[in-house]
Amino acid sequence: MRLPVLLLVGFLGTLSVSPAADKVSFNRDIRPILSDTCFQCHGPDEAKLKAGLRLDSRDSATKALDSGATAIVPGKPEASELIKRVTAHDSGVMPPKKLQKPLTAEKIDLLKRWIAEGAEYQGHWAFTPVERVTPPRAGHPVDAFIRQRLAAEKLDLQPEADKRILIRRVTLDLTGLPPTPAEVEAFLKDTSPNAYEKVVDRLLKSPRYGEHMALQWLDFARYADSNGFQTDSSRYQWPWRDWVIRAFNENKPFDRFTIEQIAGDMLPNATRDQIVATGFNRNHRLNGEGGLIAEEWRVETVIDRLETTGSTWMALTFNCCRCHDHKYDPITQKEFYRFFAFFNSIQESGTLQGDAKNTEPTVVVTDAATTEKMRAIEEEIRRAEKQTPELLAKMKELIPTWEATFKHEVGKQTETWHPLEPTNVKGTGRTKLTRQSDGSYLASGPVPNHETYTITSPFRGRSITGILLEAFVDPSLPAQSVGRAPNGNFVLSQVKATLTAPGSEKPITLNFVKAVADYSQKGWEIAGVVDGKTSQGWAVDGPTKKENRKAMFLLESPVEVPKDAVLKVELVHNTLGQHSIGRFRLATTSVPTGEANLSGPRFPESLRKAILTDTDKRSAAQKTEIENYYRANVESPLKQHERKIAELRKQMQDITKTSPTVMVMKEAAQPRDAFILIRGEYDRRGEKVTAGLPAALPAMPKDAPMNRLGLAQWLTSDSHPLTSRVWVNRAWERFFGTGLVKTSENLGSQSEYPSHPQLLDWLAAEFVKPTVLPPVDGVPAQRWDMKAM
Repeated sequence: MRLPVLLLVGFLGTLSVSPAADKVSFNRDIRPILSDTCFQCHGPDEAKLKAGLRLDSRDSATKALDSGATAIVPGKPEASELIKRVTAHDSGVMPPKKLQKPLTAEKIDLLKRWIAEGAEYQGHWAFTPVERVTPPRAGHPVDAFIRQRLAAEKLDLQPEADKRILIRRVTLDLTGLPPTPAEVEAFLKDTSPNAYEKVVDRLLKSPRYGEHMALQWLDFARYADSNGFQTDSSRYQWPWRDWVIRAFNENKPFDRFTIEQIAGDMLPNATRDQIVATGFNRNHRLNGEGGLIAEEWRVETVIDRLETTGSTWMALTFNCCRCHDHKYDPITQKEFYRFFAFFNSIQESGTLQGDAKNTEPTVVVTDAATTEKMRAIEEEIRRAEKQTPELLAKMKELIPTWEATFKHEVGKQTETWHPLEPTNVKGTGRTKLTRQSDGSYLASGPVPNHETYTITSPFRGRSITGILLEAFVDPSLPAQSVGRAPNGNFVLSQVKATLTAPGSEKPITLNFVKAVADYSQKGWEIAGVVDGKTSQGWAVDGPTKKENRKAMFLLESPVEVPKDAVLKVELVHNTLGQHSIGRFRLATTSVPTGEANLSGPRFPESLRKAILTDTDKRSAAQKTEIENYYRANVESPLKQHERKIAELRKQMQDITKTSPTVMVMKEAAQPRDAFILIRGEYDRRGEKVTAGLPAALPAMPKDAPMNRLGLAQWLTSDSHPLTSRVWVNRAWERFFGTGLVKTSENLGSQSEYPSHPQLLDWLAAEFVKPTVLPPVDGVPAQRWDMKAM
C-alpha cells in the first residue's frame, strides 16, 4: 500500500466503539476496564497481588478464593463476586474509593453482559500474530475497510478534497512546507488521471522529505545537540541525524533501518555508515557533574537504551519493571533485566570524559572527497608496509659494520649518570607509557587534565645525590614537540622520589634542594619545581623551540642507599591542564652535588653492556635491543622507509583530528554479567541473569544470536506482533491526527482498542510484505518499505 492512497482518503479521524449491537469483546470492551481499575492490585505483579486474585487470568478469576467467593462465575453475573463488589455502596466497593476510579453504569453493564455471555477471555490483541486480513472488495483496500465500518455506523465518507486543498495537505505532510504558487498552478492544470500521484512522487524525491520525516524519529531517539545535566555542554551527534535523513530519502527498508541502528556495529564487515547508525542509542544524556558515581550512571544509560528500544519499536512501557513486575503487562522484573543484558556490555560509561564533547566509542565522519583521500593514503601505507620485511633483512646485514664504530662511542660513555632500568612505569588514568629503544618512555592515549608519571626501578648503587630528567621531541606529540599540551608544551610541577628497602615499612624521602635545566621558559623557571609552590613549574617554550631538554634535581648531600632498595620517582603535572611531558628518560648519579652536570648518558646501560658483549655470547634480548636501537637511531634505507610511513600516518592523524566524530555503539571484548537490581538500584545486585526476551512475545528467530544483532532481527521478524502495528499506527496518526489505536505511545494492556482492527492488521501485514528494491549488501528482495508505508 502506497502512502499516496492513504492521503487520498482525506482526514477521517477515528470512530468510537459502540458495542451495544454485538457480542461484548474482552479485548475491545473488558480489558480496558480491568486494566485501568483492577490490574494494579489484581494483575501480573505477583508481589502486589491482593487476595490471591488475578483478573488478567481466567483460571484465577474463575476459581474459588480462600473466602469461598468466586470473582467471575461464567454465565452468572449475579453470582460473581466481581459484580457484587463493583456495585457495592459500602467499604467493600471495588475499585477502592481512594483510587478515585469509580465504574460508570455503562462499564458495569458491559461487565455483566460479558459474564452473562460466558466471560470469554482473549490474549491481548497487540500480542497476537498479525493476521493477513482479506479486505472487502470495494475499491482500494483502505477505502473498503473505512466504508465497511462507516456503513455499520450508518455514516458515509466526507466529500473528496478539491485539488488546492489536496496539494496543500500532501506537501505539508511530506515536506513540512507549503506548496509554491507555481506548484499549485501546475497541479491545477494537470488533468491527467495520475496527476496526484505525480505530485506525491515529486515530493518523495525531495530532500525536504527526509528532513521532515526524520523529525519524528529524532524525537523517539531523544536526539539533542547537548549532553544535559549541569552545564549542558555541546556534543557532535549531527552525523547520526544526517544518517537518518539519508535513510528516509534513500528509502532504506525499515528492517535494515532498525537493524543498523540497534546493531550496525555487529554486522559482518560493518561499513562506517552502519556503525554511524548505532548513534541512535548514544543520544542519551551524559553526566559530567562532580562527585558522580560512574557505575550508577553506566547502569542508567543501559536502562535508558532498554526503555527507549521498548517504547520506539514496541510501544511498551518497560519503565515499571525496573523495580517490580509490570502491573499491567506480562513483563516480569527478571525479564526486564534479561532485556537489560542485551545492552549491558557496551563500551560506554554514561559520563563525560574530561573536556571531550563526544565520549568514546566514536567514529570519524568525513565527506566524500576526504574519504577518498584517506583511502588513497591507507593504500599507500599498505604498499609501503609490504616492503618492510625486505628492508629489515638488509638492515641486519648492515649492523656488523656499524658496530665497530659504535663500540668505541659506547666505551667512552661517562659514568656520571646511570640510566634507570624501570620495572614499572605508569601514568594517571588511561595514559599509556611505552618504552623506546633508547630507554625513554613515550606517552600516548587520552590526556588527563592532571597527570602524574610514577617510575619504579631497582637501585644498584650505594648512594644517590641527584636525578637527571631528559625530555625528547617526538613526531607523535602535538606540534612534534616535547609536551602533550595541544601547543606541544609541558609544565612539570614537582618531582618526588623515595627509596624503599626490603622489609622496611617507612620509605626514605629524597628532598631535592636544587634544580638546573639547559633551558627554561621565561616565568616558568626550573627552580619552580623544587621551591614547594605548585602554582608554578618548569616549561620549555614547546611551541617554538621544539628541542630536547634536560634538567637535574640535586640533593643537599649524598643519601646512603640500603641494599636492594627500590627507587620510586613521581613526575607531577598539576599546574596547567593537559600539560604533561610526552617522552622522557631518567638517570641517577652519586657524584658530589657540586660536580654533577647535565652531560647525561647517551645510551641506556643495558645497550652499553650488549654492545660490549662478544657477538657469540649475546642473549636473544641483547640482540633485539641492538637491532631496535639501530633501527630507531641510525640512518638507513629502513629508517627512511619508516619515516615515510610515519609521515603518511601523521597525515591520517591530521585528517582525523580535524574531522567530526559521532558517538556510536561498540561491544566490550569481555561481556559484563547482568543482575536483577533490587528496587532498580545499581549497587543492590540480586540474581544473575542472561540475555533473554519476555515470554509473552515470540521467541528469537531461528539461528539469530542472543545479542543486540539478534534482538534487532527479532524486532523485525515476521512473527513479531508489535513492530509493524506500532509503525503503521504512527504513520496513520502522523497524517490523520489520531492513530487507529489512539494511544500510539502504548500498545500494551492499557492501550485503547483499535478503531479499525482489521485495517490495522492489513496495513501491518502490507508493511512487512517483501518489496523489490535496489540491492542492499547483495540482497535484492527487501522488506519494510518506508515510502510504501
